[in-house]
Amino acid sequence: MKFSRLLFLLSAIVCFSAPAMAQSSSVVKVRPGESSYTVKQGASAKLELVLDIDDGYHINSNRPNDKNLIATALKFDRVKGLTLSPVAYPKAKMQKFEFSEKPLSVFEGRTPLRLTARALPTLTAGSQVLKGKLTIQACNNQVCLRPQTVDVAIPIEVVK
Repeated sequence: MKFSRLLFLLSAIVCFSAPAMAQSSSVVKVRPGESSYTVKQGASAKLELVLDIDDGYHINSNRPNDKNLIATALKFDRVKGLTLSPVAYPKAKMQKFEFSEKPLSVFEGRTPLRLTARALPTLTAGSQVLKGKLTIQACNNQVCLRPQTVDVAIPIEVVK
């Protein structure tokens, strides 16, 4: 009886930890372009989020040419007193893969996503963190990994 409980417990641990391990071994590293950005009250600053995609992998662009593909999408939470421009995605590369009949619109390697933040004059000076979610799906020439939603954060220092 004790052996069957132990076997069940070990099986459960393996089953429930496998998805977590798969997600933690992402081939896409995400980081702000700078350790912190400074924006003056009443002014704007250019921000950058950099995606470093491992060699041999790609992610679909923000405008994939097949409706069944997961688009790269970056969305930020609202911060009162801070307005954001739409995200500017880089030009995608059209690439043909063995698994696709037609070329796909993809990002590879270092991929910067850019936007502009404007601090209203009423925004309190001090440290802020711009938080958001990045949706991606990484693939190589043979297989696609599960789509992921990655938490992102860009530190901003608001000055007078």
